[in-house]
Amino acid sequence: MVGQRATGCADRCATGLITVLPVTIRRVLLAQHRVDFRKGPDGLLAEAYRLGAEPYDGDCVLFVKRDQTQLRALLGDGVGLYLVTRRFEGGRLRVLLAFAEQPNATTISTGELSLLLEGKTFTISQRARVWRDLQRDNARHA
Repeated sequence: MVGQRATGCADRCATGLITVLPVTIRRVLLAQHRVDFRKGPDGLLAEAYRLGAEPYDGDCVLFVKRDQTQLRALLGDGVGLYLVTRRFEGGRLRVLLAFAEQPNATTISTGELSLLLEGKTFTISQRARVWRDLQRDNARHA
């Protein structure tokens, strides 16, 4: 029930909406080059691989349409791919993004991903330092 009003969930969710996407996001990559939005999941998967992303291993790749009226997020799990499209009706996304000529991406946080999906803009002056290496911790526990 993605985006459908849930009945009787006032205790569990403040907005009354349930969003379900059963994927753990390891990292979020914001593509900084122009991508043809006529491409389907396979074409965007090829673009993600060109960026060095691994959508089936938890990478979420975010593509911005040239006129900045749409976002597409590509992510996957062991079963298949999700292609999430967000269209901004009556406006544009205010992303401070100058499109690069060559395929390129920058890493953003899941909080920044949430802001972009809401149509908000953000500026990062300084990120907090990572205090532990999660990849090393996961390798130790495997």
